[in-house]
Amino acid sequence: MEQDTGTPRRILVVDNDEKLLLAVQEWLEGYDYQVKTVATGLDALRLMRSETFDVLITDIVMPDISGLGLIEISHREFPGLMTIAITGYAEKVKDLTLERSPDYFLEKPFKSHELLEALESVLRKG
Repeated sequence: MEQDTGTPRRILVVDNDEKLLLAVQEWLEGYDYQVKTVATGLDALRLMRSETFDVLITDIVMPDISGLGLIEISHREFPGLMTIAITGYAEKVKDLTLERSPDYFLEKPFKSHELLEALESVLRKG
């Protein structure tokens, strides 16, 4: 999916699992998304403040700034940024996560087509 200008959508993926970051980056770049990845919430916040993204895909449980914190900050500082929350601790953090109103919630492990469906869904909303 591309913007009307022909510019690929810019996606920021945040997770402290480097294997997952690499896999997600490869999947999404295969569909012509422009993807940047970082392993910490603090690095994500720095990048969000210096570059523009269409979608933030963030793990919830991370050191320094959690995904919950990133979602909250993104709503306040970047109101047009769509958010997808991902977690392997769905039973424990789902209610807290949904209180932060991400645009989509996805449980780990997920398949590549599930992530693509989530991404296309939030981009249609935005």
